[in-house]
Order: sequence, then C-alpha cells, then structure tokens
Amino acid sequence: MSLIARHPRHMMGVATGLLCTLLIHALRLYPSQGLNLMIRPHIMSIRHKLERQEDAYAQTVEERHAFIRKMGPTPDKVVPYPELASGKAYTLWDFFPPSFDCPYETTRLGTMGDGGKWICGLSRLMEKPDCVVYSAGISTDSSFEADILRKTQWGSRLKAAQFGPEIENFASLRARTKFYKYAISGDDDYRANPPRWTLRTLMERHRHTFIDILKIDIEGAEFDVLAETIKYYVDNDLPLPFGQLQLEIHSENVPFERFLKWWEALEAAGLRPFHTETNLIVVNWWRSKPTFSEYSFLNIRASHEVVKD
Repeated sequence: MSLIARHPRHMMGVATGLLCTLLIHALRLYPSQGLNLMIRPHIMSIRHKLERQEDAYAQTVEERHAFIRKMGPTPDKVVPYPELASGKAYTLWDFFPPSFDCPYETTRLGTMGDGGKWICGLSRLMEKPDCVVYSAGISTDSSFEADILRKTQWGSRLKAAQFGPEIENFASLRARTKFYKYAISGDDDYRANPPRWTLRTLMERHRHTFIDILKIDIEGAEFDVLAETIKYYVDNDLPLPFGQLQLEIHSENVPFERFLKWWEALEAAGLRPFHTETNLIVVNWWRSKPTFSEYSFLNIRASHEVVKD
C-alpha cells in the first residue's frame, strides 16, 4: 500500500498542489484573463442584457407559432378558453408568456389583490426630476398611483372623476397630482362627453415629450386605443413615447385571431412583456373564465432610463 493510500490527508495535499499548479500555468498563459476571472467578475451592460433577452424572446415567439399550429392549426381555429370536453389544456394567456426579463429590479406597487402593478427599474425613476406618469382608468382604488407619487416627482391622471382615497385623503399627494376628466381614445373629439383625446394629443396639450410609466385600465377599449396609437408611431417610423406600459387586458368576446394580431402589433412596436398577473378575482366572484389579466411591458425601442446603464 502506498503512502498516499495509507494517509488520505496526503491525497488532499497532492490535489491542492495540482490545482495551484494549474492556476499558476493559466495565469502565465493568460495573465489578464486570469486576473479578471479571479478578482473581478464580468459585468454585462444593459444593452447586452437586452440583446440576449431579445434572442430568447424570439424563441418564445417561435414556440407560440408552434403551439398555435398544434391547437389550431391556424389562428382562426384557436379557441381562447376551450371547454373541458375539448381535451385542450390551455387558456389564451398561455400563448403570451411574459418571458422578457426586466434588466433592473421589478417592484409591485399598489395594494395587494386588485389594484397593484409591476414596475421595471423603479430605482432608476425614483430620483428622476422629470418623471412623468400617465394613468388612464380607475374605479375606487388609487393605491398604485399613491405609491408612484411617494417615490417619484410627478403624476398625471387621465379619465377619472377623482383620485381614490389613497390620494384624496393626503394633502401632500393631492397637491402633486393633476386631474383631467378626459377619455383616452383612438381619435380626437372635443365635443364628446367627456372629451376624447389620443395619447399624442394629450401629450401635446400638456407639453410632455415622453411618459416614463403609462398605466391603462379602460375596460376593453385598450384594443382600439393601443392599435390606433401604435399605428401612428409605426407609420411615422417613431418609437412609442413611453418607457413602460402597465395594462389590464379584458379579453372576453375577443377572438383569438384578433387578439394575436393586436399583440403582434405591440411586439412590432418594441413592447416586451416582463410580468403578468391574471385577475382571479373575477373568476372567484362570478365563477367565470379568467378573461382579465394584468401585463407589464418594457419599451425596448425608445431611449429611456430603464434601458440605459
């Protein structure tokens, strides 16, 4: 029996010595690379992260097309919420996973349950002196907007008779809000009640060139409003004028083929979903299908705080 076999500690010493020798040789051959490997880990730039995420997202799109062929086989044959008897185990939302990663932290603002939204890179916006937030649509809850106001410098409300108590009951927040009883729309009509304005017109009226956070919850009108908004900017070869979009989608009575076309228009304009939260309250209350879902999108085409290093 050898000395090493009789004394296992010697085996440990030999292995350690061999490892050190290999590291020394590696440092001699590649001194700068070895030093970086041992002392400073590689830090990926935000642009590089986004490029890698875009490659991964392209794979998600391919998988969606394959899933449509399997369940359709064409979009017009896909049922958004198939019955049990069909044997098809999916819902509409399974075709549209939020597989794009936010390059910074994600934060949920607002109350737990219905009313909260997921934000990408809030830390990048907290100290931004000209942070602009547009919020279209409200019932009685303004907890999301209240959290935004506490953490940023500015807030704009669109289409609401008033803010919810989360803002109205706090003078410090109420003083920093601007309320306008408008309807965000796909066209302009100042004679309507309330007046209807496109996003572009609203921004021009209030001298805003960019919106950091755009929240939309307009009970199904999001399909026409966003389709018309996107069409203008795409037709004029312009990036969408907002950094991220927090959107509640109301998919009841929307055929899959129409939904797919609308979603692909969002993608073509540079919007990438990084978070979703299906609204199960409607399922619980009304024993209905899960037709409402919250999505958060990052705009990767425009230049803004959350896509910069």
